[in-house]
Amino acid sequence: MQTSQLVDHFFRTEYGKAVSHLTSKFGASNLELAEDSVQEALIKAMQTWPYSQIPDNPTGWIFKVARNKMIDHLRRDQKINHQEVPERVEEMNEELSLESINDDMVRMMFACCHPTLSQEYQIILTLKILGGLSVREISSSLLKKEETVAKAYTRAKKKFKQEEIKLILPPAHEIEKRLEIVLKIVYLLFNEGYKSAEGENLIRKDLCEDAIRLNTVLLESEICNTPSANALMALMFFHSSRFDARVDQKGNVVSLEDQDRSKWSQELIQRGLRFLEAASEDGAMNEYLIQAAISATHCSAANFEQTDWKNILSLYDLQLQLTPTPIVELNRVVALEKVHGPLLGLKEVERLEATQFFEEYYLFYAIKSEILHKMGGIEEAKLALEKSIELCKNKREKNYLYLKMNRIS
Repeated sequence: MQTSQLVDHFFRTEYGKAVSHLTSKFGASNLELAEDSVQEALIKAMQTWPYSQIPDNPTGWIFKVARNKMIDHLRRDQKINHQEVPERVEEMNEELSLESINDDMVRMMFACCHPTLSQEYQIILTLKILGGLSVREISSSLLKKEETVAKAYTRAKKKFKQEEIKLILPPAHEIEKRLEIVLKIVYLLFNEGYKSAEGENLIRKDLCEDAIRLNTVLLESEICNTPSANALMALMFFHSSRFDARVDQKGNVVSLEDQDRSKWSQELIQRGLRFLEAASEDGAMNEYLIQAAISATHCSAANFEQTDWKNILSLYDLQLQLTPTPIVELNRVVALEKVHGPLLGLKEVERLEATQFFEEYYLFYAIKSEILHKMGGIEEAKLALEKSIELCKNKREKNYLYLKMNRIS
């Protein structure tokens, strides 16, 4: 792996951890400085690692350099004195254990979900800081314009600093209130890893692993061990079980229909089923439980042809009652077409298109193209797929769409 790729990998995997760690040590008022210090550490890695031996512990190196740079900045700005922090360190004084990093990230996550911030600010702030997601990736995840997300992020950081939010776990009643949005953020982090909005690869396993790890920490707390948290874990394990089948040896996309199901991890599927069972014990419905049940239905099918689309459609109908969002409606179209045919699927697509919600969403046009092609509308299918290709930002996904275009005839 080239040094630039290695540094990019560490930006993806360590950025949020390092920012959370520094912010927990130096306070929310220094959030922006923590971000700058971590970025400077990564730039220094880019400049020095090609000409020297890469450290045995690259993560520790990045944390150490970022911490030192932050101390230098604070002292230069006279925000701290020599009595308040130790001298610059060449080795981290405290042990950087996975447990301490997890604790920092969970505290940061609950802090970013402070009720004085709007829900939009909470989500954008956490995805940017903890997930290290770009503005484009967040805008794709939330189906918002990049400019809107960039402005919201700037305002969210300003609000976070003004409120002097403490990076400590809130009291029990506050944890319960914030848990719903925290789980949504974990879900969005996993989704970005499961199907990356941009870049060279379809899957970012590191981000998926971070989401699972954060949810594991939540489940270890009695107050956070809820049916929703268990259902989310089930969903993530079901999705993770298909990683090896979703791309070929060259990293190209393999559709669900063409996947080699012998590559699906039965161990992860069984772990998902155990969490699904735990999530179902109280009999209450939640959005992650329904999504996990849909994924479990796919995992239980011996092949694509034996998929129980009627059950999946009924689950989407149930999800629409619980969370009536445009994305759920679009996902339901796929199952609707499988059960009732392309004509009814096209009517639903045209209804959704009239809302203009999906104008910038490439998957909408890919689904529309698929349905039009089944109905024999070759030219219309090509036009829809061209729009999908134009909007798609992920290289692997775009290549897959080009292949589909070549098959339309």
